[in-house]
Amino acid sequence: MRSLPTLLLTLALCAPAVAQGSDCKLAQSPREHAVCSVPRLSTLDAEIATAYKSLRDQLSPQSAALVESDQNEWLHWIDLICPAKAPGLEAKSDAILSHCLQDQYAARAHDLKQVVHIGTAIIFPRAHFLYKPADQSNQLSIPDYPGFGYGALRWPQIDIKPDSKTGPDAAWNNAVKAQAAKSGSGAFHSDKHLTFDSVVNPLEILQSDYTLVAANGRLIEVNLITTSYLWVPGAHPITTRNTFLWWLDRNREFTSDDVFPPLGPWRELLVSLAAGHLQNNDRLKPLLRSEPGLEAAVQQSALQPSNWTLTVNGLTITFPQGVVASDAAGTPRVYIPWEELKPYLEPTLNPSTLPARLPQPTPSSTNSPHYFSPGRSPG
Repeated sequence: MRSLPTLLLTLALCAPAVAQGSDCKLAQSPREHAVCSVPRLSTLDAEIATAYKSLRDQLSPQSAALVESDQNEWLHWIDLICPAKAPGLEAKSDAILSHCLQDQYAARAHDLKQVVHIGTAIIFPRAHFLYKPADQSNQLSIPDYPGFGYGALRWPQIDIKPDSKTGPDAAWNNAVKAQAAKSGSGAFHSDKHLTFDSVVNPLEILQSDYTLVAANGRLIEVNLITTSYLWVPGAHPITTRNTFLWWLDRNREFTSDDVFPPLGPWRELLVSLAAGHLQNNDRLKPLLRSEPGLEAAVQQSALQPSNWTLTVNGLTITFPQGVVASDAAGTPRVYIPWEELKPYLEPTLNPSTLPARLPQPTPSSTNSPHYFSPGRSPG
């Protein structure tokens, strides 16, 4: 008999531990039967149960309850986006269900392990999942279209102890959640009044993820990554990345004034240096925009702190795809040592107090984007 930890999570998420070695005769739904019958799914199911219990055991009761709520929502969500019957492909439904579940189980296992300890603080993963079915009265004949869209929003939070409901940690929690939702809802849509819940629609898969890049007692740096796929012929996934920097000791978002004096000539210098570094990159040269359009394109992104990464040694600028070069260049980066910027820096900036880079997970199929079309035959 194979274990069925996730089945037990649906029955008793509040239990202090998840039992192992459960009898698969308890399985009822198509998902639970698939978990019992597919070895890879059984392994991922146990991995999720272990990571889920480990995460909750590290958190305060209030934060553990938030993770439990996220897990409940995820379990309901995967039953919707991985249906037992794939439209038009009923004969292959078992394989399609298994493939869909493996994709989403691997993603969830990855999510639950994104726990970082900074001193006494614990930064843990949060998530919100949406399912948007198409209007049955207006059927669309799009190849492989499953009849719905879906979205997943992920963001980090600091575990707030019961005796500390206010202060810099709570302020950052509110700010990064709002910024993640804003990035997720505004990355590909001109209407800035849309929320993540309203922007996810039946014709789109929208994944909003994050990477915790650096953190210490002063500054937290998070990369917010949003990827969209539209159910239209010829569509390809589109990805945007934004950096969110927050001063814990100043209890506010980072601005360019924290690096450069507001009235100084730093803008012209930064654009010139960034353009020069791009042009000196032999790999990028054939893909760059031609002058004078290149300088204008560099200016468009280089002056935005949302495209900056700060380290003890220098400033890295990441340009969005297609801005300074063709799409084939991906997201070009330039690194400028502080020495090159020294005469123009804000006197109070002390690069030595900036946080060190955190270890990053090795890219794999368990990382975003987490796409699967229930209407597409695997393999």
